[in-house]
This record gives sequence, C-alpha cells and structure tokens, in this order.
Amino acid sequence: MELLEEVIADRDRYRMLVEHVSDWIWEVDQNGIYTYASPQIKDILGYEPDEVIGKTPFDLMVPEEGEAIGPIFAHHVANKLPISSLENRNLHKDGHEVILETSGSPILDTEGNCIGYRGIDRDITLRKQTERRQQRLLDIIEANPEFISTYHIEGQDYYYNPAARQLLGIKEGEENEGQKNAIWNSELVRTEGIPTAIDKGVWKGESILSYKEGNQIPISQIIVAHKSQNERVEVLSTIAHDISERKALEKVIHHQAHYDSLTNLPNRRMLDYKLTILQDLTEDHKVAVLFIDLNNFKEINDNLDHEAGDHVLQAVANRLKSCAEETDFVCRYGGDEFLIILENKQLIEVEKQIEKIRAAFSKPIQVKENWLDVTGSVGVSMYPEDGEDLALLIKNADHSMYRTKRGLV
Repeated sequence: MELLEEVIADRDRYRMLVEHVSDWIWEVDQNGIYTYASPQIKDILGYEPDEVIGKTPFDLMVPEEGEAIGPIFAHHVANKLPISSLENRNLHKDGHEVILETSGSPILDTEGNCIGYRGIDRDITLRKQTERRQQRLLDIIEANPEFISTYHIEGQDYYYNPAARQLLGIKEGEENEGQKNAIWNSELVRTEGIPTAIDKGVWKGESILSYKEGNQIPISQIIVAHKSQNERVEVLSTIAHDISERKALEKVIHHQAHYDSLTNLPNRRMLDYKLTILQDLTEDHKVAVLFIDLNNFKEINDNLDHEAGDHVLQAVANRLKSCAEETDFVCRYGGDEFLIILENKQLIEVEKQIEKIRAAFSKPIQVKENWLDVTGSVGVSMYPEDGEDLALLIKNADHSMYRTKRGLV
C-alpha cells in the first residue's frame, strides 16, 4: 500500500511538472500518432490536447514541411535514434505559422523494439523571426557600399563589412589585426565621438579615416552606442561615408568665392575675412598696409586690348607675390589696384619691401610681341600712426598712393 502511494505521488508530481512547463510535452506511437499531448499545446498551436490525439505531427505542419520531415522521422524510428532540436513549421489552429523545435527519445519495449517516441516541442517562432530580421540586416550591411564597423568597448572584438575591409586592405577574419585603429582610434573619435555616443546614444561628425600606409580620406561618420539589458554600453557601431568629392567641391567653391579668377590672388571677400581676424589690434602688433595702383593702365586696354590688359594684371600679380613673404597678405583690391598687408615688421623692413616692389616694376612685361613698361604707385600706412583699425589703414594707404601718383611726395 505504501509503495502504491509513492507511485501515485510520483505520477502526480510528474503530471504537475509536465503541465506547468512552458513547452509542449507529447508522446506518439510507432506510427507517429499522438497518444498524449500536454495542455501547453493550447498556448502554442491553439488546440486542446484531445483534439490532436489520433493525429500525427505531420497533420499539424505546413503541407510541404510534413513531406520534408516525414522521411527524417521514419529514419529516426528505423534506427531508434533520438531527435535533437529538429526545426519544423506548423500551422496554428487560426492559420498563422508557428515554428517549433522538436526533441525526443525513442520508447523501447522489453525486446528493444521502438514502440513510439516521447518528446518536447518548444515554440521558437519569435527567435526565428528575430534571426531572420538580423540576417536581413546583416545582408544589407554586407552589401552596403558604405564603411560599416562595430566595436566591443571592453575587448578586441571588431567587425568590418566587405566595403570597409576592401578599403582597409584586410581579409575577413582579420578585423582584430592591425587595422583596428583605422576608425576607432582616431583622436576625434576617442576624445569626442565615443564619449558622446556613450552619453547620448549617438554622435555625428566629420573625421579622417587613415588606411593603407598612411592614406587618408575625409568622412562623415555616425557612431551609435548599443546598450545591453543592464543598460551598460557594450558595443558601438559606426557608418562612415566618403566625403572626398564634397570636400573637393567645397574647396573649389571657397576658392572661387575668395580668390580672384584672373590673378588667383585673394579678393575683396577674402580681405574682409582678413579684417575680421585683425580687428583687435594692439600696440605690440606691428601692421603696415601697402596700396598699389598701376600707372596709365587704361592706355594699355585702349591701345592694345583687354586680353593684353589681363596679361599685364597677371604678370603684376605674380611679381607682387614674388616680393611677398609667406606671412604677407597680397590681394587684388579691384581693377588695377592691389593691396598688401604686412605684419610684425619694423619701418625699415617695410621700406625695403616697397623698394623691392618698385624694382619689380622696373622690368618690362612682354605681351605677345610687345614689351611694355608698366609702373605702379605705392602708398603706405602704419599702425597705429596712420589709423587704429585696418579699414582706416587701407583708406589712408589709398590716400598715400594718390599723393605719390600726383608727385606730392
């Protein structure tokens, strides 16, 4: 009697365990017909347990899935093999697809014959959907022509997509070797990009990507911080876009906007920018402004042509640049007028530079078969004697030039 009570208690414990796990427990006979189904089938496939008794697993599967799984099951039965994590697509009672992971063991009689299987089905639909989404995203990343990379901040785990590997000259599987500094270890990314992404979730900016023996390209870059379940940032990802063409175009546009197209000297707009830089002059900052105007330039245009005049302006610009030092600012002020700003030079140095300019004007300029004597008048103003800001210095240098032209000094 006591033994019977223990058997009943064990059976009750087993039934309670079976009926309270989230997976579906089942038994089938040697023909694959269900002889037992736990209540969890209701949550997983929408059927009551007694609705599937007498059916086979293949009756619950998507038709083409049943045709594919049938021979696999028959092979396991014939060879008394356990079933391990066999994925199969089933139809819920309401018609939607449910993906199950099936595991089971053969039930053998006393003579070793397989008389059925006992096993468990786990609903892995959500997991498979997640895996499919991840695979689709991975396919997109792998095919994307942009530079894409991920980085585990606590280890040496890097990933580069094919476009990135091709640019860096590394093979798949070599992500952690050598080229890891290419995008994750630049100073801007280390000091600003990564800290900002960790703090705010994302960072956007422009940086430089170094690759293949010191080559560099400008990039537009986004860094995204990915948090784990404990809200810690463990992985960073980045997408980088080559902006070399944009930068080159910006450089061309900037040059066109700030440099004279004929002489390639800075123009009035660039001069305005120079004025903003030097707007707060101090007594310790020595500044001189030279204003240069060509003499009788109108006669060259009238007697020859505008093409000859343009050639003269180009030659004068080149001579003025040859007279200037690296820190000097030389610009075309307009027409046949030029301006030179000298910084940190004593009066005697300014006078020597003026003489150098006058010597340059003493040499004739060849225009086609003609040799032209082109001269210029130079006016000068000094800070702070002739003005306390650059605008006034330019005005007074202009006045000084006209007095020189009229022979007043």
